[in-house]
Amino acid sequence: MKSLKNANVKGKTVLVRADFNVFPVKPHELRIEKTIPTIKYLLSNNAKVILLTHIEENNGRIPSSKILLPYLKKSLPMKKITLFENLRKFPGEKKNSPKFAKYLASLGDIYVNEAFPASHREHASIVLLPKLLPSYMGFRFEEEIKNLSKVFNPKHPTTLILGGGKVETKLPILKKLLPKFDHALIGGVLLNFFIFGRKPLFSKKLVLPDQVIASGKKVLDVGPESFSAWGKIVKESKFIVWNGPLGYLEKGHVAGTKKLISILSKAKAQVIIGGGDTLACLPPGKKLPKNIFVSTGGGAMLEYLVHKTLPGIEALNK
Repeated sequence: MKSLKNANVKGKTVLVRADFNVFPVKPHELRIEKTIPTIKYLLSNNAKVILLTHIEENNGRIPSSKILLPYLKKSLPMKKITLFENLRKFPGEKKNSPKFAKYLASLGDIYVNEAFPASHREHASIVLLPKLLPSYMGFRFEEEIKNLSKVFNPKHPTTLILGGGKVETKLPILKKLLPKFDHALIGGVLLNFFIFGRKPLFSKKLVLPDQVIASGKKVLDVGPESFSAWGKIVKESKFIVWNGPLGYLEKGHVAGTKKLISILSKAKAQVIIGGGDTLACLPPGKKLPKNIFVSTGGGAMLEYLVHKTLPGIEALNK
């Protein structure tokens, strides 16, 4: 890994590709807070910092990165930092335009990728820009790789907990990850696929909840009676990976997810939790036990676990 500690940043202008894709911004935003040590390190070494980030379109409009300023000012000396406009305002970003990447490269001397959650995307600031400048991983990015790589040689028994939406995305990933785990507890939209879609369980490793809360032909949450059997599996596990909430968060069904957080907080296993919606259910500002690592990635986390690399990592290595 190309560590930032090995870079000479003194007096240099450093482009920090962050992932501050949070809208609206709430207190204790993990993706922002975990990037701050890298930024402070650069400033302490007399580097000029230009922050690059994207914020997704919201209700048909692309927000300005200015919405981040009130939050960033609480932790950083923003007079010493340049916050670049939302990358999504430039078509060249998502189109992976070489011309746009060259423009960004002209703004700085060094590139630092601190956007692990976006590093599965082949966008200009992720895969083209690092090829044009001396490029390094940020401290948080390194931490993500170090912890997620434990999946490749874990202590058994191992358990995968997979929830959230997007069956078309989660189902192929479930099939690819399953060989690495002894059990897979299923929640979220995948339950509709197996229960109401009457799809057969394709592996004995799959464990559906004993009880679900449903409306019509839609599962809303995992019922409380499920946690007797699930709790036993968690208790016996030595390594657990969880991605995606168990319930329909948009409709306020968070009980199952919060119950699982409580159970995992008492587990003795090494636990990795990821996924933006999952993170939103964690107690804000509360310190979790040391055996729990919270990844800032959702799709990027799963892609890394499947492929052992990401487009953003490959770009840093070239």
